[in-house]
Amino acid sequence: MQASESHAWLRYPLLALAWLALWRLSALMQYAPHASLWFPPAGLTFAALLVIGWRAIPVLMICAVTVTFWVDRMYQSHASIHDLLLTGLVFGAVHCLSYGLGAGILRRIVRRRTMASLPAIITAFLVVVCLSSLCAALSGVQSLQVAGILDDQGATGLWLPWWIGDMAGTMVLAPLFLGLLSRGYPEITSWLGGLDFQGHAHPVGTYLSKLLLSVFLLSLVMLLAAHFKRQEIAFGVFFLIVPQMWIVYTESPFRSALSLAMFSTAMAIWMAALHLVEQALVYQFAICVIAASAYFGLAVPVLVASNKQLSEMAFNDSLTKVASKHHFFERSEHTLTDTRRYGLPASLILLDIDRFKDINDSFGHAVGDQALVRLAMTVKMQLRQSDVFGRFGGDEFMLLLPGTNLGHALSMAERLRRLLHDIAVPGTDRHLTASFGVVAIDPEETIMQAFKRADQLLLDAKRNGRNSIGSIEKTGS
Repeated sequence: MQASESHAWLRYPLLALAWLALWRLSALMQYAPHASLWFPPAGLTFAALLVIGWRAIPVLMICAVTVTFWVDRMYQSHASIHDLLLTGLVFGAVHCLSYGLGAGILRRIVRRRTMASLPAIITAFLVVVCLSSLCAALSGVQSLQVAGILDDQGATGLWLPWWIGDMAGTMVLAPLFLGLLSRGYPEITSWLGGLDFQGHAHPVGTYLSKLLLSVFLLSLVMLLAAHFKRQEIAFGVFFLIVPQMWIVYTESPFRSALSLAMFSTAMAIWMAALHLVEQALVYQFAICVIAASAYFGLAVPVLVASNKQLSEMAFNDSLTKVASKHHFFERSEHTLTDTRRYGLPASLILLDIDRFKDINDSFGHAVGDQALVRLAMTVKMQLRQSDVFGRFGGDEFMLLLPGTNLGHALSMAERLRRLLHDIAVPGTDRHLTASFGVVAIDPEETIMQAFKRADQLLLDAKRNGRNSIGSIEKTGS
């Protein structure tokens, strides 16, 4: 995957600086040695390996060795340079291997499913992140033991918070980083399952007020939990999924992802400041549950839009945007039932463009399509809200006029005939003409039976010279 070539080299030092900055941030938010509420660098590692691929590994390895020396200095372990270098390389290798395998699996899943839905992508992402972070935690603990930085007793109690911390960091931040990278890597857009990380739904002031409310409620819960020293109060943090979902449903995906990151950061800061060690796992799981719920919440608008698009495809003709053949007959039956209930008449008009095949053969199908669109737009301008207009197929259209007798239907057909004659075939000096078949629908007649009669009258109009109207009243039959 390629970014702009002139700036491609910048991504590697920027990746290193961002990774080290995130690691230092997580170190500052530790509530116990080697234990932070979440591990933000894991999210960046996963996103980098997903987007840049193996080319990110040397940078991540350098970062892993750097932070190993940094940890030794922080905790005064006084390990030898050889041991620290070995530990850093082992830690970097297992870290990159764990998240590299996860990123590769996720990339394969998304690419193999060309029409992958957003819920499927989210589910795959959550499962992969869960397993990748578990692998990274177990192997990371082992590397610290090898270096002598961590003893066996410390390793036993560390792997679980390490796992949940890595999982929280990856779950919260990887989508945010992918959203940011999608601006420079357009290929990523197809991986996001229809999410638009660049649009903004509301003014920034409205968004900030929602974000501040969410952080205020979080602060209140954690302060109360620290003051009363009751773990039951800490579980109140799960209810804060409500303001987060409010943001998800009213703001853009990018702002929703940013809100999760800010919410998680605030939680980690309060954890470290209030020394809520006994409640650490509660808050870690809360981050994961809220993040997962938020991502599935992001899928709702996409699913609604997808269903709307599918409905339009099923109900409307894709070219002219009038009712499809199936939808026209289905809707017409309901309309006829309502019309007859009130004892009102109904009429049906069929119309067909004259010599449409000649237009396609002489000027091309693109011109023919434009002619169909112009016809549909012209007819729709003459319709009432109760009228039903559909395309039978090709150049044939159907128009149901509830509450309209045959005389008024003939007047409508004549008006349409004249209007269509004023339409020029796009790019030519030729004008459209159409033939019509008009019938009054009998009280016991189905719409399909009326259609067959109107279709026969339409054929009669074409045989009689085209650009005319065929009806029982006019033919006397």
